[in-house]
Amino acid sequence: MAVTARATAAVLSLAILLVPAAVTPGDERPPAVGAGWWEVSADAANVRLDHSGGDTVVGLACSGDVVEVTDSWTSPLGARWARVMVARSGVTGWILESLLTHRAPPPEP
Repeated sequence: MAVTARATAAVLSLAILLVPAAVTPGDERPPAVGAGWWEVSADAANVRLDHSGGDTVVGLACSGDVVEVTDSWTSPLGARWARVMVARSGVTGWILESLLTHRAPPPEP
């Protein structure tokens, strides 16, 4: 029973991530995130080892955290991911682009 519940939860989690990208026409989606400084716009974002909703979480970026985007990737279904380095913690990994908003570079220390 527990295995079935976990499998169902995993499938639902993946569907939540991929369905909006699959049903939104490309011309209605916002432009892709480019390299540079961005800010986490969600309450929190899992930073994952690879660009997959089921991959290992290596860190957490909180709302307002500044991240440097170094690369991006779009899945065959249209889910867009950004490779980031979280300025506060130094964690590097992948975050869904929809959780980011553009910002100016942080001031030099």
